[in-house]
Amino acid sequence: MSRVPQPTPSVDESDVERIARRDYPANVVAEILELIATVEVREKPRVVLACLKIAGGNLDRLRKELADASGYYREILGEAEYPLATKRWSRIETLSEDEVRAIYDKDWRQYSDWLIRA
Repeated sequence: MSRVPQPTPSVDESDVERIARRDYPANVVAEILELIATVEVREKPRVVLACLKIAGGNLDRLRKELADASGYYREILGEAEYPLATKRWSRIETLSEDEVRAIYDKDWRQYSDWLIRA
């Protein structure tokens, strides 16, 4: 594995609720929060936010991602937080530290921009 540390978001339930309210109509937020309450997965806020990000405001897609979260949380995190790194995972060891750092930085910026977007 690369010696370059991969950034990891520090998020909590307030972030989950904020993003649900930001990305979905008010009339479905209660349903979404109920669905989220049933999800049992490690690092729950982080994984749920990844589901919200992947779903992109599509309620049916969110239902699917949340249903898959307990079994596929690594894949969900990879797709949401590290899309470039995930595509290069099989050969990331062959890249220079600068190349790896650039990939991680770009992934981090896209996730951070999504998380803080108003």
